Amino acid sequence: MAEAAQAPEFDEFGMDLSYIARWRATFNFLCDRYWRIEARGLEHVPRQGAAVLAGTHRGFMPWDAVMALHLLMRQTGRVPRFLTHPGLLKFRPIANFVTKLGGVAACQESADRVLSKGELLGVYPEGVQGAFTVYREAYKVRGFARDFVKMALRWRVPIVPFVNVGSAEAYPIFKQIKFLPWMRYSDWPCLPVSTFPFLPLPFPSKWHIRFLPPIHVEQQYRPEAAHDHAVVRKISGEVRSQMQQAIDEMLRRRRSVFFGSVFGQNERE
Repeated sequence: MAEAAQAPEFDEFGMDLSYIARWRATFNFLCDRYWRIEARGLEHVPRQGAAVLAGTHRGFMPWDAVMALHLLMRQTGRVPRFLTHPGLLKFRPIANFVTKLGGVAACQESADRVLSKGELLGVYPEGVQGAFTVYREAYKVRGFARDFVKMALRWRVPIVPFVNVGSAEAYPIFKQIKFLPWMRYSDWPCLPVSTFPFLPLPFPSKWHIRFLPPIHVEQQYRPEAAHDHAVVRKISGEVRSQMQQAIDEMLRRRRSVFFGSVFGQNERE
C-alpha cells in the first residue's frame, strides 16, 4: 500500500484529507466487501507529475468516481481531482461530500489550476449524458467532449484512460424523463428513473476497473496542437476506441453481474 501523499489537510478547492481519512473504513468496506472491486493497470498512473485520467461514468450517484479516488489514494498515495458537473454541486450534502473528497467544478479554470500544480485531473469525457445513459446502452461509450485532449496538449501531460464494468448495475437507469422544471433547476439533461429512491441502497454488483496504458501526447505533439481540430479529434477518437475495446473484452469475459472475475490469473494486480 502506498504511503499517503504529502498534501495540505485542506486546500483552496476545499479538499479535506482528514475528512477523507474519516471515510476510509467505509470506502474500504464498499471497495473490498460490497462491490468487491478488482482493479488492474494502476501501474499506468504516474506516481508524480500531472496527468489527465479519462474515464467512464454511469449512474447519477458518483460512487464510481469515489471508488476510483479511493483506489488511487490507497495504491499510489495520490488524490485525483475530478471535474464535477455544476448541477451536482447544487445539492448541498452532495456538494459538501464531493468537494471535501477533492472534486472541483468542471470548468477550464479549475482544470488549469489542477494541472499547473502537477496533480492528477480526473475527467469523464462523455459528460452528464454518459452518466445518465439508460442501462441497455450502458456499456457503449458515447460521444466525447474533447476539452480533455486540449488540456493534455496544452499542459504537455499524458492521458490515462480507464473503464469500469459493474458500476452501471449499482444504480441502473431504466428511463429518461424530460421534465423541464427539474432540468432547469438541476442542469441535468433529464430526470433519470432508477432504483433510487425506491431502493435506497445500490445493488452489490461486482466491479472491475481497468486503467489503460497512457497516451503520451506530450511526446508526440507540441502545445500548439491543442488548436488543431484534426489532431484533437484523432486523439479523442483513439481514447474512445481504446476504452470501448477494453469494455467489450471485459464484458465478453463476464459470466455474472454479481460474481466472478473478468481478469486472467496472469494479469498484474
